[in-house]
Amino acid sequence: MHIDLKTAPVLQELISDLETELSNKINELAMIEGEIAPRYIVHGLEKEIEMIESVLERVEAQQELIDLKQNSISLN
Repeated sequence: MHIDLKTAPVLQELISDLETELSNKINELAMIEGEIAPRYIVHGLEKEIEMIESVLERVEAQQELIDLKQNSISLN
């Protein structure tokens, strides 16, 4: 029997949701780029992708800080 005592990342669910949303927006953009789509729709999707990437980076950085703090506490 193996018991995993390592805690799951606190923000993992949010990170997963953001990655899914990012993937969906990238797929949506790829689909409309093959068609004749109004520029404002393409531009809007590009801006949404940039925003999601930015938020994802910040959340991942926060998770890294949480992990570092937990490792620091467990070492003391």
